[in-house]
Amino acid sequence: MKLQLDQAITAGINKILTSAQLSSEMIAMINSSLNADSETGELFQWAHLTLMNCECVSGVFEDALPGAIAMELSALAIDIFDDIQDQDHDDLPWRQIPTAHALNLASCLSMLSYEAISMLPDDRDSRLYREIGQILSHMWITCSDGQLQDALFDTREQVTLDQYFELVKHKSGSLTACACKIGATLGGGSESLVLQLNQFGTYLGIMSQIRNDINDFLDFDKKKDFVNHKKTLPYVYLLNILKGKQAKQFKELTQLKGNVLERFGKEEQGNLQQLTLDEGAVHYGRVMYELFRQKSMEIIQAISVPEKRKEKMIKLVKENI
Repeated sequence: MKLQLDQAITAGINKILTSAQLSSEMIAMINSSLNADSETGELFQWAHLTLMNCECVSGVFEDALPGAIAMELSALAIDIFDDIQDQDHDDLPWRQIPTAHALNLASCLSMLSYEAISMLPDDRDSRLYREIGQILSHMWITCSDGQLQDALFDTREQVTLDQYFELVKHKSGSLTACACKIGATLGGGSESLVLQLNQFGTYLGIMSQIRNDINDFLDFDKKKDFVNHKKTLPYVYLLNILKGKQAKQFKELTQLKGNVLERFGKEEQGNLQQLTLDEGAVHYGRVMYELFRQKSMEIIQAISVPEKRKEKMIKLVKENI
């Protein structure tokens, strides 16, 4: 079934690309970028999240296919913009081409997502098209503002934990909330059910960001979060929890300038790693992850749909950090 679904998503994307009459160069960039960042090899993760919510609400997922494709294309565009801003994930296709090409690729993908929702079944007053379009637009607006705040945070010496979680809600949370809301809406969910799954998506996005922050903070080979002063959860936690000598040590590490590879070497990396573990930054992240996982589970348990339809959602929430 999953293979057939992936084939249907691929066919839908190819139809949109053909209809848009894009250049061969743009099509090649899009095809090389789709699923390039999947660590598990699973295809079209954002499309599947959208379809999962539709199936949870209605028992079927076919009606949500155009919305799922729109979500997949939008999420890829946002990933590209994010990696350009953060200057990381250098191994991905859009980081191995000129920045101008990558920006045009992301812009094209964002517009193609609206081409995807034009494939929704015709209804007399175009209500579905307008509604899904509004959900998608709201996500883009919220994510863009979140990206700006993320960049502004990098220039600030102090960020509170409350500010961190508010940012993550607007950035990562709005993306997953959009997928869940589109799926629930196309599944014909009631207003209250759609709102519940929208909130579920927000929590899911926050969980994902916490997981990424914990896993990436000390990954000095692939990520540049610390040297770029990214206000990830471990960074913000240490900013707020450290006192005295430890606070001074952390501040000195954050102020290293010049040639990063020379100034932030193995010794400094080891000091940061020890400080992170000693002061409980990872433990705090895991506790917060569990808190939002519990909130997510409570929503799934509370929604008024047959228990059988909740199984995939529950499995998703139970994923380990």
